[in-house]
Amino acid sequence: MFHVYKAYPGDPPSLSDINLHVRKGEFVFLTGPSGAGKTTLLKLVFCAEKATKGQILVGGRNIARIRESAIPYLRRNIGVVFQDFKLLPHRTVADNVAFTLDVVGMPRREGMARVTQVLKQVGLEHKAGSLPLRLSGGEQQRVVIARALVNDPTILLADEPTGNLDPALTVEIMDLLCAVNVRGTTVVVATHDASLIARYDKRTVRLERGLIVADQDGAKAARRMAGAE
Repeated sequence: MFHVYKAYPGDPPSLSDINLHVRKGEFVFLTGPSGAGKTTLLKLVFCAEKATKGQILVGGRNIARIRESAIPYLRRNIGVVFQDFKLLPHRTVADNVAFTLDVVGMPRREGMARVTQVLKQVGLEHKAGSLPLRLSGGEQQRVVIARALVNDPTILLADEPTGNLDPALTVEIMDLLCAVNVRGTTVVVATHDASLIARYDKRTVRLERGLIVADQDGAKAARRMAGAE
């Protein structure tokens, strides 16, 4: 991102002069208080919102100037994990995960083989025929992660992915995201949970009032969160 701004009519800027480079295969935390601009920044990368000004390069392409017709192709390479799950309640776990592949037109037989593979990856192959409401909160979040991964994206964006989970499940989900990153996927996680940043040795970018106020490697960020600095 180069000199990116995002403003809504009648409101102060949500993001101001954002300059941020995330390397391929990196894991980055976005942190800061509610309203700092974390979700807005992720939405710009996913083209759910358009920047008011500036350049956003994803894979060398300036998506701040992307045509509407090209957005679905961009999203094939970006997986998104929401805090509120957004699962289809009357469709099975397998169908929820397959939905992404249906949208891009993958043949059903090929798609279901990929669904089985990714459900095994998140430890839920035995729940393929279950409905989401019969799953625990942690299991539902793993279904969301499976749905985000099924198209083998190069980038995974997670917006407060553990916000509704207890501490044990939070660690379970974060360990899964770290495992995804180890396999080569670039992972960006928005969170205001200081304990996560202290636990995981990852680069941390802090936003306040739409500005980047800190960009630290994992060790420095962990010490700051632990109160050592």
